[in-house]
Amino acid sequence: MRLKGQLHIHTTCSDGKLMPPEAIEIYARQGFDFVAITDHDHLLKLNYREIIEQLQSDLLVFYGIELTVGTRFGYVHVNMIEGDKDVLYTFNHPGDYDFTLKQTIECIQEVALMYPIDAVEITHHGFYTPEFDTDLIPLPKVATDDSHTRIGCGRAWVEMDCGREKDAIIHTIKTGKFSNCYTKGQNKAVFFA
Repeated sequence: MRLKGQLHIHTTCSDGKLMPPEAIEIYARQGFDFVAITDHDHLLKLNYREIIEQLQSDLLVFYGIELTVGTRFGYVHVNMIEGDKDVLYTFNHPGDYDFTLKQTIECIQEVALMYPIDAVEITHHGFYTPEFDTDLIPLPKVATDDSHTRIGCGRAWVEMDCGREKDAIIHTIKTGKFSNCYTKGQNKAVFFA
């Protein structure tokens, strides 16, 4: 089964502008099969998990948190996305940090001592950042929106053939058996394996 998914969404549970049901509905209308809500750890509403778990949708909704991680290079972000039993850790938006590629690689290695990094984002708010789509970073690369507003939804996503279960999706990402996709103009997409 071909699935279309978004791994990085912010809502009013932290610094996003869309309430969780609104964000889910926007992605559902765009033909997504799964989404991960990953609000910022230091801004979370107290009942965040409960809000996410009570969402009603045909979409498969992952509970996640964007963790703020201190490194010798400064603070960086890592998404922790929970499956049923498995967890996916993604090093987020390296283009935000103004690091060289060498510094980015060293930072990922440092963060990996704290969290088992499974993938690296190669987008900045849904726009492709090719400098991080390199074999020098030996991890699967994921395209995400990091959406905070309506206009930020649906710019970049992943597609894969796997079962419609959370752990199957996480496993497929960890093994790199998916495609990164980007919007190009009205209703067109460019796919990168």
